Amino acid sequence: MDIASEILGKYQEVMSRVFESGGRLRFGRNAISISSIAQQYYCEKVVELNHEHPLPATKKMQQGEAGHESITTLAEPVSKEECFKEALIEREKPICIYELGIAWEYKGIPIIGLVDEAWFRAGDVEMVIERKFSNSLKVYSSYHVQAQLYCLGLGEMGFNNADTLYRIMVLKRACADCPKLEDRSCDIFTNIRSYQCEKGESMMYTYEFNKEGILKDLEWAVEFWQGKRDAIPTKVKAKCKACQHKGLCEFSLA
Repeated sequence: MDIASEILGKYQEVMSRVFESGGRLRFGRNAISISSIAQQYYCEKVVELNHEHPLPATKKMQQGEAGHESITTLAEPVSKEECFKEALIEREKPICIYELGIAWEYKGIPIIGLVDEAWFRAGDVEMVIERKFSNSLKVYSSYHVQAQLYCLGLGEMGFNNADTLYRIMVLKRACADCPKLEDRSCDIFTNIRSYQCEKGESMMYTYEFNKEGILKDLEWAVEFWQGKRDAIPTKVKAKCKACQHKGLCEFSLA
């Protein structure tokens, strides 16, 4: 069995468990999504309330989804098997795989996610890119957690992440429907750390992957899903004011 087939087999094995009935995690789940873990670092109480009292997506959420979709319109759809094969090929320049689904097990628990961009060369994960659309261009802890879990997961699946970098690209919400994102002609894609135009603004930050640190972050998050502790609410008043669940949350600071 070649490496690509081995990675694909492991991925499929983990994914086969995701939709089984009778999950042993909180809310009856079998797996934990990376986006949910990142949200725990924003406010864990929101994660709990989203499951207990689900609400439709806000306009801001819809704008973020639209922005992600516009950036990936130039990507060619390929099978998971082809993705893994391409990632392992030796080449002069790294190849980018967009919207790459990943899955692995942590202490017997499936962890799943969708990477915005992963750059590979001969099995090495050279860079992971996480994009965020926000009114603020700051980088929050949840962004780091999400991006680093993608780096970790790719390594757990069988790729080499020893020297992986991760990049966080933060764009103003006004950028979400910009045609320059769709055809990737915006100057933010030419490795400019910051960019501003008449429509919007963006910042780009690059960091080194820290495996030891993200494993500690993951362990903390998993404890909530295992029911070992209650949800921890945010202490930031501004988050509560913007929260859809502020009328239901007993910890709301709004």
